Amino acid sequence: MPQSRMRNSILVVDDNREFADAMREMLTRLGYVAIACNSPRDALRLVSFGPGMFDAAIVDEIMPDMRGTELAPELLRINDDMTLILVTGFGDLIPLEWVWAAGFSASLTKPVLKEELREVLTRLLGKAA
Repeated sequence: MPQSRMRNSILVVDDNREFADAMREMLTRLGYVAIACNSPRDALRLVSFGPGMFDAAIVDEIMPDMRGTELAPELLRINDDMTLILVTGFGDLIPLEWVWAAGFSASLTKPVLKEELREVLTRLLGKAA
């Protein structure tokens, strides 16, 4: 049975478990409901199970199974209303045209600062609860 959307819910997809957990914690402190996932395939399964469950996803670009710019269109096929934010340690090496074409609304460079994250999320989603 599909789950309903959680208010201000964000999925974090990053193969680096420590970074994903730190992002989840930061999002929680900002007032969001956050779930961390360490595999693009697991993220697709989770979003498929509850297509409207997440307002947004913060997705790493460089992961072993699939790049973030490959994952984004797959997530949007499941939920075209999901806001996507790319996060990468290689921001200067990824052409912005690729980021926008994949369906991302914003791009952040690691390390992500709390205020920068708050600003982007407020702009894209409005204030957290």
